[in-house]
Amino acid sequence: MTQTSSARLRPDERRAQILGAARRVLLADPHRELTVELVAAEAGVSPALLFHYFGSKKKFQYAVIEEAAAEVILRTAPDAALPPDERLRSGIRAFVRAVLEAPQLYRATLLMSAAGDPAVRALHSEIRQVFSEWVISAVAERGIEITPTVELACHGWQGYVEQTLMTWIDNPSVSAEALEHLCEQSLDAILTTTADRV
Repeated sequence: MTQTSSARLRPDERRAQILGAARRVLLADPHRELTVELVAAEAGVSPALLFHYFGSKKKFQYAVIEEAAAEVILRTAPDAALPPDERLRSGIRAFVRAVLEAPQLYRATLLMSAAGDPAVRALHSEIRQVFSEWVISAVAERGIEITPTVELACHGWQGYVEQTLMTWIDNPSVSAEALEHLCEQSLDAILTTTADRV
């Protein structure tokens, strides 16, 4: 706990403090549900003050998801200096690791998007779009022609990865390293199958 409820902070500083507390709670126990009470206690503020700055539990959840999404996009940004194969592997590993650092948050993002929350759905679409763009770009640099079939396969692979991660979060039956390897190899398998049919 780095701040107290009596500390005088500007509204943007207070919001940042509370979001920082949410991140610490998630990192301390990734599988624990992120509640307003837990975050408020970590931030050294009352739940009422948290609601004052975020308006509602739903808006608070969105703010946490938005910040986490920005970090995922940053962490998985491709390193142009790497060869295409390694760029794909490192980006996929970075994405999987980011999800596993806050699995409850990832689950909430997918469930709220599937439930039709327009703000979360737009955010989820943005993450998928950014991710698919660099994946397809790296695939193209491997010498694979990006036909409509290949592009569709890459987007479908993203859905496969999402479902695989959700299943693993609920039942981590293999190691995190094995999970990373599965996500990496599944893309190669799909592209190989696609190449046989184009």
